Amino acid sequence: MPSLADIASAKARFEQQVQPLLARFAESKIATGEQVTPPQLVDALRQLFVVLERDTAEWDPSLPEDEAERIGDLSIGLLMDLATWAERLGERKTKAALEVISVSIAAWLVQEQQPIHTLDPIVNGLAILANAEADPTALAALARLMGAVVAAAEADYAADLESNDPQRPWRILLFNWGITATRAHAPELMRQAFAALQKFLPADAPLFFQEGRQQVLQGEFPEEVRKVMLEAAAGSTHSLH
Repeated sequence: MPSLADIASAKARFEQQVQPLLARFAESKIATGEQVTPPQLVDALRQLFVVLERDTAEWDPSLPEDEAERIGDLSIGLLMDLATWAERLGERKTKAALEVISVSIAAWLVQEQQPIHTLDPIVNGLAILANAEADPTALAALARLMGAVVAAAEADYAADLESNDPQRPWRILLFNWGITATRAHAPELMRQAFAALQKFLPADAPLFFQEGRQQVLQGEFPEEVRKVMLEAAAGSTHSLH
């Protein structure tokens, strides 16, 4: 499997996935008015992929310092818009594929040490990848990427102002990081994810750890993994008193 940050591979997957979406849109005869259409979004993303494929060291030095940040965020935003069209047109598989492709842009941003501003499609794509994976080594790689995405998005999302919305992407990302690290049987990654949960979601973390405690006691987990989860659950119980 190519690295998720491999833009050439992401571009190839993009070209494959947009064909049925473009065909369905052409058949739909939807009156779009002032809306940006799927063909327009695809054309814009093709141009962005050309830029993303080039080594940033070879970019025009006169470009603004935040150009990589801007290009990455724009690409993720357009992929999200195209995924919305895919859902509207009943192309659910294409929607999921586009969200996975947004993970590749996120991995590229992480690689370029740039912040991440748009989380929704990335969180969905990471969940799709994690749910489809059973190999602990691959899950550990996904958990590391989730942690890197958390770090890259922290400046925008750490305040987590919409605390009443359980579906907010920041909350889902932090939970999925903890779950994926546990499924990877990776104690150190678990400690990192659990520390982030306690830091950013102190009101939600205790229930997460108590549910995790039940899972590791009932399931087949290495002793060190069980120990880390039980310690986190015990600590969260104490913090409630």
